[in-house]
Order: sequence, then structure tokens, then C-alpha cells
Amino acid sequence: PTGVSRGACLAGFAELRRQLAYKTGWNGGRLVVADRWYPSSKTCSSCGVVRAKLALSERTYTCTLCGLVLDRDVNAARNLAALAVTVAGSGSETRNGRGADRKTPLAGPVAVKRQPGTAKAGNTGTVPPQGRTSNHEHTNAS
Repeated sequence: PTGVSRGACLAGFAELRRQLAYKTGWNGGRLVVADRWYPSSKTCSSCGVVRAKLALSERTYTCTLCGLVLDRDVNAARNLAALAVTVAGSGSETRNGRGADRKTPLAGPVAVKRQPGTAKAGNTGTVPPQGRTSNHEHTNAS
């Protein structure tokens, strides 16, 4: 893209990155961002050798050192996943995106998925309807 369309495209990616940073932080995660020039496509995900050049038209990555032959995008994805583990460490955020039984820094307890049929009658919500009090606050005025 050139001109205005390029600007719109870049703005779309900027908004996506902003949303990812916001949501991962809000949910207690950590966003790992690879540098723009990180050679994820040029690096062998098996042995780590970096090729000097790799044309965009080459859709299959072939390592000249160890002989790995792999789809270019799969190779890059493996390299980016390894980068995330290296940067983030082996903490829980690299194993799953969100644990339903943990607290998040900003939101407090995270909701636990309720299995069907486990809620008691009248207790299906988390907040009493406005204008009404909860059952234990009712008094018998008769």
C-alpha cells in the first residue's frame, strides 16, 4: 500500500497492538512484541542459523546447515513462540492466556465458569436487581 491506504493499514495494526497491550495488561498477562527487524523468517527454528537473504517469494524455508525444510510461516511462528518464552520466562502466562481461578491486578477475582444446573433458584446473578434487596434483608411487616 502507498499513501493514504498505507497510513490506514498502519493505523489498523497500531490499534490492534494497542488493544492487545491493554487487554493482556488488564487480564494480568504480558505482551511480548518482537522488534520490527527481528529475523523470524530468516532464522532456522531448529538450529538457529540466520540466512542473510530470504526473498518473500520463497514460501518454503530450507536451512543450509541442518537441512530443515518447513513452511516459511510455520518456521517464523516457531521462532516467535521461542522468543516469547525467552522474554517472558517460563511463567504461567506462556502456558495459558488467562486462568479463571486467579486474581488479576486490576479486576480482582476472575469469574469461574459455572457448570449448568449448579446455580440455586434466585441466585443466578451476581448483583440483586435494582430496587430490591437480597433475601436475607427482607423483613416481614405483616
